[in-house]
Amino acid sequence: MQIGILVAEMIVIFLLILMGYAGYRSGRISDSGVKTCSYLVVNLCNPALLLSNAIAEEAPVPAPKMRAAIYAAVLVYVILIPLSYLISRLIRAPEKDDYAYRMMTIYGNVGFIGIPVCSAVLGSASLLYISINCMVFNVTFYTYGMASMRRAARLQTGEARKPVKASEILKDIINVGTVSSFLSVLIYMLDPKVPMILADSLRITGNATVFLSMIVLGASLAQSDLREMILGDRRMYLFLPVRMLLIPAIFVTVFSSFIKDPVFLGTTAILVSLPGANLPLMYAKELELDDRELSRGIILSTVFSLVTIPLVCVLL
Repeated sequence: MQIGILVAEMIVIFLLILMGYAGYRSGRISDSGVKTCSYLVVNLCNPALLLSNAIAEEAPVPAPKMRAAIYAAVLVYVILIPLSYLISRLIRAPEKDDYAYRMMTIYGNVGFIGIPVCSAVLGSASLLYISINCMVFNVTFYTYGMASMRRAARLQTGEARKPVKASEILKDIINVGTVSSFLSVLIYMLDPKVPMILADSLRITGNATVFLSMIVLGASLAQSDLREMILGDRRMYLFLPVRMLLIPAIFVTVFSSFIKDPVFLGTTAILVSLPGANLPLMYAKELELDDRELSRGIILSTVFSLVTIPLVCVLL
């Protein structure tokens, strides 16, 4: 990976985030506009980008390459889940914020940052690995992640909550992100013939991903109290270097010993360096959890990632 290209792309992303920030602060972008952009990114643009690049692949992906990608994605989450408990204990997170630090450790912002950054820096070849990571992300969050957050809600309120049925969990797992990721993997494997009209429609829709997702991030930053965000609990400043520099550096060092494909390794490096995902925050609001530290961590990690992602990729 050429670090100069990555740095240039991160600067572009920073400028796009500033556009969203300025647009919201000036009143040109409203709350309803932010929600609309979020909907478009999550439900149309990201899925279209994954499908479009899978369609553009000229030949089926070999089975060994597919298996390696699946093993790597699963291994990342298998390691991060127990590690999240260790990190939360090491920084002595308060009980009310324990779930927040664990969710930020495990789940990176694949949709809003991972897909556009990897696509811009590594090209369409990286999207195979992102599709697989998206599937594993969704399955783990809608099972382990949601169960863990429901437990945090019970501890916070002292009340027993109604257990969630397996059918409801399955319904949550089967969403547009999981389905589009699964379809993308199938397309990579089978290389079916897709009508040009459909392929072009998906390509044009997918091309809006980077711009719209960065506008949403900028507007989200503009909604926050900067003073409280910067001067909040100091534990966050212990957590961020560990999560965004130390852990990715360890992953890259270990994975580089058996992953020789530079695009595969580069994609993995970026995915394990991502800032906190938005999905746990949305679910925390639904459960009425204290989400101030989670929201703060997502915003700060997003800002820091503009520097930390290139630093991690220097190791490649």
